[in-house]
Amino acid sequence: MAVESYTRNVLPETQVEPKVEKKSRTRTRTRFVSLKKAETLVYLTLLVLIAAAAIYVLSLKMDAYELQTEKTQIENEIAIKEGEISELKTEVTHLASYDRIYEKANELGLDLDNGNVKVAEKYGKD
Repeated sequence: MAVESYTRNVLPETQVEPKVEKKSRTRTRTRFVSLKKAETLVYLTLLVLIAAAAIYVLSLKMDAYELQTEKTQIENEIAIKEGEISELKTEVTHLASYDRIYEKANELGLDLDNGNVKVAEKYGKD
């Protein structure tokens, strides 16, 4: 009995505990990247420059579009005026024809006399 009490007091009985595998958890931490003031200033300046360049390019495109529209409008007006000029030249040619003048002179009671006929030059030369 003495041996049993010694072993009980001195050496406690070791019990075998079943090992349970614990699942290891991976912890993800969100980390904010901190920028220095100088870096932030550089990035903001770059962003502002890119925005200004984009606005400038868009304004140039708008100006080019407006000029193209104005050019087309002026070309159309020129074509219309050239058509009117052509019609007026045709009318002048018809009104200045010798046969028409001779008919008008006969209607007004004028007679043809070679001494009274003079050659007149056109006002403007073509």
